[in-house]
Formats: sequence, structure tokens, C-alpha cells
Amino acid sequence: MIDDDHDMSSDLQVPSPVAAPLPSELVYDGSSAFIVAIWDEHPKPIEVASYLARWPPSRTPDTFAAWIAVERGPQSNPQKIQDLAGLSREWEILKQRAADLAVVQQGIEGQDALQCFTANPMVTVEALDALALAYGVLSGKWLIYAESHKIDELWSRIVTAVIANAPPGVGARAKVSPARPGELHVVCVYVEDYSDEAEVGRVRESLRRVGVRWKIGFKPDIYTHLGIYKANEWKIRPSRYFS
Repeated sequence: MIDDDHDMSSDLQVPSPVAAPLPSELVYDGSSAFIVAIWDEHPKPIEVASYLARWPPSRTPDTFAAWIAVERGPQSNPQKIQDLAGLSREWEILKQRAADLAVVQQGIEGQDALQCFTANPMVTVEALDALALAYGVLSGKWLIYAESHKIDELWSRIVTAVIANAPPGVGARAKVSPARPGELHVVCVYVEDYSDEAEVGRVRESLRRVGVRWKIGFKPDIYTHLGIYKANEWKIRPSRYFS
């Protein structure tokens, strides 16, 4: 467990921010800026240490970038290309079919339309899994939340042990949110195929070994893309795994 013995008065001291990134240090995903380190399969320890020292999450303002990220090759499935546009189209079709069925059920059974919609058998975990496979959106992530006074040590442990020293032939990537006043940091540690329960479990166990011994959730990326959050209308649990 990350050390819980902490003098809370230190939280009143605002840490000095790191120097702003150069344009060459930023990568954009749409309108979102990322500070990214991309390493080969055998990154040098000095590379890892230098990156961690340059970009401690607690001292990197969210005005600099949306995320601080690391990626170590190779990718597990480089031939699989995500088709997010196709996924979005198919999702809208599925939701419309579900809504149409709800109207039919309402007419036949006299039920409330919302009750029919939420009980609809078309928008299911199995349907989302089929969409994920069809459109190549198979990645997912373990989500870890931490306070500002704990995040730098936690992030360092995750990057060093879980990402930089992942097993040979396995791609590994993670990201952490920068400093946002009044908010917890969130770390996302990715798995390339969430249906591979053995790999999902391996990453979870590696996180336990670096101190993440409390229960955390795992969310498939397709749920994020489709807006499957807590209290969604289809009553689908947003965390596929909770361990």
C-alpha cells in the first residue's frame, strides 16, 4: 500500500510547477495534448528516470497537457486498426433499434417506455463485446485514483515496474492526469485486449506488487467511446472487472 502516514498540512503548500513543455514535447490526439515518452522494448533506466523527473504529475499543470503518458513497444496487435467512425455509426443504429423495440414492447405490454428501454435485450454486454471485436476497439485499462501527495511515487513505481519492465514481447502503456486543483489524479494502465483475461490479470497482479492492493476497476475503452458510465440507461456496469 502506498504510505498513508502523511502530514496533511503539506497539502496546503502548492508545489512549484515544472517548466512548460516545448512544442516538440507534445503530441496531439484531436484537440488534447499529451506529454508522451515512447520507448523500445528495452528502455534504458536513465531514460525512464529522466522522464519521471521531468514530468512529475503533481507538479505538471493541466494547462500544459491533458495527460502524461508512456508507451513501451511492441504493440500486442499492430495489425488491428480501430474504426471509431464505424463503431459510432453501428452504435447509433443499435440504440435506434433498441428504442424502436421499446416502443413496440410498450404497445404490447402497456409498460412504461423507459422501463422497456432499460430492459431491452439489444444493448447488452455481449452486444458491446461484438462491436469491440468488429471495429478493433479491444483495449481497456485499470483505473487507479490517487491524491496529489501520493501520485508521484505511485506513478514512478508503475512506470518503472509495470511498463518499462513488462514481459518480453508484450506492449505496455499507461497515462496519468496532471495536476488539476481540487481533483484526484487518475492513472490508466492499459491492456491491448480486454477479452484476454490472463493478460488483464497479469497486469492487475503487477500493480499489486507495486503497492496497489486496494480494489480497482477495469474499463474497456469501447465503454468510454460509447459513453457507458455509471447509472447508464442500459444498466451496464462500467467496470468489466473489479479486483
